[in-house]
Amino acid sequence: MVRYNQAQTIDNLNDQLFTDITAQQAAMVEGGTRQVTVTTIRSLEAGNGSDRVFVSFSGQNNDFRRTITMRKGSVANIGRSSNFNSSNGSITVRLRDSIGGTPPLALNLGSFTLPSGTPPKSGTRTISGSGSRYEVSFTAF
Repeated sequence: MVRYNQAQTIDNLNDQLFTDITAQQAAMVEGGTRQVTVTTIRSLEAGNGSDRVFVSFSGQNNDFRRTITMRKGSVANIGRSSNFNSSNGSITVRLRDSIGGTPPLALNLGSFTLPSGTPPKSGTRTISGSGSRYEVSFTAF
């Protein structure tokens, strides 16, 4: 009988001390967001009829060759992510319009910034620039 009670007590302690949590819950415990993912973009207006869009995180144009052609009313699933690793602890999400050239050139289509202490959340921001307007949906965790 004593062994059974000891085993039961250990099981109860394990249940109280350890639990599975999501990445979003872990970010909250750690004090805020650590990563942002751009999930979708929707074109409300495309400058000059269309844009060749890519996502830039805090000035890193790593998707420059992976553009998506967008026209007014277009929706695209993006699924691009970046960690909060800049010196000021925030991340800027910027849409760019590739216009070619050597070195490659791009127009600014708008941006928004999230500080690293932002509580985990999903949201949508409307941004504009160079005659274009976009809705950018994201998840920060």
